[in-house]
Amino acid sequence: MGEETTTTMATNMNTEWSQASDERMDDARKTCKLTSYLLQYPDPAWREGLRGVRTAVQSLTDETMKKILLNFVGEAESVDSTYWQDKYVRTFDFDKKSNLYLTYALYGDERDRGPALIELKRRYEAAGFYMELNELPDYLPMVLEFIAEAPSEDANGVISSCYKSLVTITDSVLGQKSPYGPLLEQVLKVIPKPDHVDEEVHDHSAAAHSVPTWMGRGSR
Repeated sequence: MGEETTTTMATNMNTEWSQASDERMDDARKTCKLTSYLLQYPDPAWREGLRGVRTAVQSLTDETMKKILLNFVGEAESVDSTYWQDKYVRTFDFDKKSNLYLTYALYGDERDRGPALIELKRRYEAAGFYMELNELPDYLPMVLEFIAEAPSEDANGVISSCYKSLVTITDSVLGQKSPYGPLLEQVLKVIPKPDHVDEEVHDHSAAAHSVPTWMGRGSR
């Protein structure tokens, strides 16, 4: 998407897409990366970046992923910018369960949220990723960017800590019939469901179980 694309995390190293031989792994990383961008606030710069997203989507080999992402981009491009911004705010800003800050879905403003944020920041820094100062570490676009580019062990650790919150957000947004719902659901289908997650948690990730080491050769 080029350097002009809005980013949510800075890194002290050059990061590239996984070179894993399994194309599904590569598609999973790209899906997380592209969704990280699409979930950011749709300001004018975001809208301009949709052209780059459309180009990047063409490199996906999974036709379902490609269709979902292209449908989203097409819908966003087909309406007025102010209308889409209103849709974004209505989707993510009026319900605790659909808030893009993952620990908020679990803790709200309770004191337990602080340690969870500190632990996420620690995981990022341990992997060599350093946050921009103006964003919290549980902001979903940032989390997805980390998952897309971090080594397998580090990415899976973050997935494990955030998975339940991501399911909560996804179910809430799907219930709203928001165009953002299919994006979130697709992320859950390409990341591995952690073993510790309770059985009663709605499982969107049936496809992921066939590729348990989907991020096996991430770069540092």
